Amino acid sequence: MSNNNETCYANFIDKERTWGENEAPLLGPLPNLVLQLTLAMASNLIFYHLLQPLHQPRIVSDIISGLILNPGIWGTDSNFVRKHLWVEKGMTNLTSLANLSVLYLMFFKGLQMDFTPIARLRKKTLTLTAALILLPFAVGCSLFFWLHDDSHGRATYVYWGAVMASTSFPSLASILARLKLLCTELGREALSLGMVNEVCCMILLVMVIALSAAPSSGKLKPELDPTIFVLLFTLLFGIFCFGLIRPFIRWLIKRTNDGENYSNTFIVSMFFMVMACGLVTEFFGAYSMLGAFMLGLCIPHGHLASTLIEKMEDCVLGVLLPLFFMLVCRDVNFEHFDTGVFMVFSTVLVKPLCGILASFFCNVSFRDGASLGVLLSSQGLVSVVMIAIGLERGHLPNGAFSGLLLYVLFSTMIVSPAMSLVYKSMISNSTPYQHRTIQGTRPYADFRVVACIHSNRNISSIVNLLGISDISPQLPMSVFAIHLVELIGRSAAMFVVHESGNASSSSSWGGSANSFFSRQRVQSDQVVSAFASFEQEHHASTKVQTLTVVSSIDTMHEDISSVVEDKRATLVLLPFHKQQGMDGKLEDTNTEFRSVNQNVMASAPCSVGILVDRGLSLLSLMPSSPASSLGNSSRHHDDLQRSQPCIAMIYIGGPDDREALSYAWRMSAHPLATLTVIRFIVGDHAVDIEQINFAGDKEEDGILTTMTRTEKEKEIDDEFMDEFRERAMNDESIEYIEVVSNSGDETVNLLRGMEHNYDLYVVGRGRSMISPLTVGIAEWSDSPELGAIGDVLVNSDFAAHVSVLVVQQYAGARLHVHEKVSLDGVTVIPSS
Repeated sequence: MSNNNETCYANFIDKERTWGENEAPLLGPLPNLVLQLTLAMASNLIFYHLLQPLHQPRIVSDIISGLILNPGIWGTDSNFVRKHLWVEKGMTNLTSLANLSVLYLMFFKGLQMDFTPIARLRKKTLTLTAALILLPFAVGCSLFFWLHDDSHGRATYVYWGAVMASTSFPSLASILARLKLLCTELGREALSLGMVNEVCCMILLVMVIALSAAPSSGKLKPELDPTIFVLLFTLLFGIFCFGLIRPFIRWLIKRTNDGENYSNTFIVSMFFMVMACGLVTEFFGAYSMLGAFMLGLCIPHGHLASTLIEKMEDCVLGVLLPLFFMLVCRDVNFEHFDTGVFMVFSTVLVKPLCGILASFFCNVSFRDGASLGVLLSSQGLVSVVMIAIGLERGHLPNGAFSGLLLYVLFSTMIVSPAMSLVYKSMISNSTPYQHRTIQGTRPYADFRVVACIHSNRNISSIVNLLGISDISPQLPMSVFAIHLVELIGRSAAMFVVHESGNASSSSSWGGSANSFFSRQRVQSDQVVSAFASFEQEHHASTKVQTLTVVSSIDTMHEDISSVVEDKRATLVLLPFHKQQGMDGKLEDTNTEFRSVNQNVMASAPCSVGILVDRGLSLLSLMPSSPASSLGNSSRHHDDLQRSQPCIAMIYIGGPDDREALSYAWRMSAHPLATLTVIRFIVGDHAVDIEQINFAGDKEEDGILTTMTRTEKEKEIDDEFMDEFRERAMNDESIEYIEVVSNSGDETVNLLRGMEHNYDLYVVGRGRSMISPLTVGIAEWSDSPELGAIGDVLVNSDFAAHVSVLVVQQYAGARLHVHEKVSLDGVTVIPSS
């Protein structure tokens, strides 16, 4: 017995891998597997990060990193890749781990898939989806008969048609998010089409697996045709999963603290079930991935599904999946490419041409049809799996396999650059909207506001501010409430449009089972509910749409700007990144959103307002106002819980102050609101403007230009205020006060000495304005985004704790005095 043990041990350790005793220490099974893992992961990470600036989805870096390790790329048989990476004794381990990665990824795809959105899609969307699936399928089958014969097996053309008809929803969503097209009408339509196509893609995969079924070589030899047998088995296995496994899992979830906590043993048992289901389907002639996918479909959406994904997804995507693409791309033969090159460059145009063709009978514009065709050209893992199955079963010749794999690569690669050009063309050819400022909005025009929400604590104050802005049934108002969610981890960026008055569901979020999205969905439900109540309790002319944007902090301002452009908004409302604490002082609660606010103010295509809430959330505009019960309910400002909002506008001068007064003027028309305009006048003893040190203007020409611009702004301010005083003379809800100041310090002292029986201060940011009234204030400003006056009003040593709205006018607004129009006792200043 001892001799036998010595022999087995000697064979197991494999002396070839002992360093110094053999010239090839990496040829042993374990060292070779470690080498394969290292090279696959390294190349995948390198290309993934290199392609990020080009807005390419992950599938592109996966395929390219696999092709780089193809032995044909490196030349002769004596090279390192052929000799050490692709050794025969290491292929078993590589193949097993590669197939295991596909097994679990298909399980995750089943967990995340939701069929319910399809039932709510419009007939037009379903028709367009059918056209963009059937037409490419037919073209793919036709190309096969043109380029190849059917000598490699029955129905080989199905592989061609299935690959060309497929679309990857994750790749599509990734491209739309990186190109900032999620917020556009085209992006939302593409996502709807992609969702349906993803379901059809899985049906095509089942069909491909059935066609690839081989007769059983074991004791079980069914008399039925293998394809029919696999289809019947798939149906019976699905009934078993949904009839027995799904109720059993629901019972387990109810027994585990309502699904809040799951033990490691429970999670490991679930992953064991994945492999068990895969083993069953593999035994009966179908692939193991089919059993894993069916199991994922039958697990209910919720905490269990998200926990399973979180526990395993990073390992599968980062470690195991590169091995799969490395294995698949190994079989690409560049020497026997035959007609593949022609096919690749011709078939990348299939989807765009089919989109154009579908546009004629689906009532879609030519440009949108082509754009949707380009977007739906994005491919994913399922397409690669289909191609790999075809080669493994001998149904695809090597030339066709190589061509189809490169088609998947190039058709996905061209989506981002093509859509970048299309989107720029759409922007340049679209009619620019005119109402980018409140001051320039026509009297009867729709007042369109984009209201951003960082957290649920912002809801009350934003809702109350919008309530004061909704002044009359004759003046329409549209509110687009955006719940801003910071993207965390590997979750994909997302844009969700919520149905009016309904809380979000998993289908609204694309059926995602990720726990990150599950948590944010709960918060978004509160935002949707609050703004639905706001819409119901205000004028019929007030329309509300609630959206959720999941994006990284660095690019979130681009998403906001995209919504503004798409909705043609006049004003963006942003909550300040600080919130009032129990002691009345402002505390940093959303520090990461400070950069978002600053970036929006720097790049927004319309006017911007930042709201500092210090009691406005407690203001009750109506007895049943939902805002009074939301957000900052812990604060004790009983004196602010009244129904008549008192607004004070601090006017220094400049375009931002004119915009702020225009907004305050609009709010004064609210039946319950009163407005006090406090204009600061430069005194006789103020410092001469020529003696002010102009920051950044060292040259004499720069100083003269600044002085000229300042004098021009002063003339416009005087004319603007004269018109305001004339129009507001007989309005009892408006009070006008003038205060003389000679310096910045005196301005601060006057502000501190005023009565503060107000609910809201409205001030301009004062960007690019040089005035003796604010000299020296900005030098010690803690929050430059609030401007000099705004920062003083929210400073911790300022006696009054009053909410402050800082307004910045759109930088592209024209500097001229607009024509006066009177409307129902309200003076507005529309553009000519």
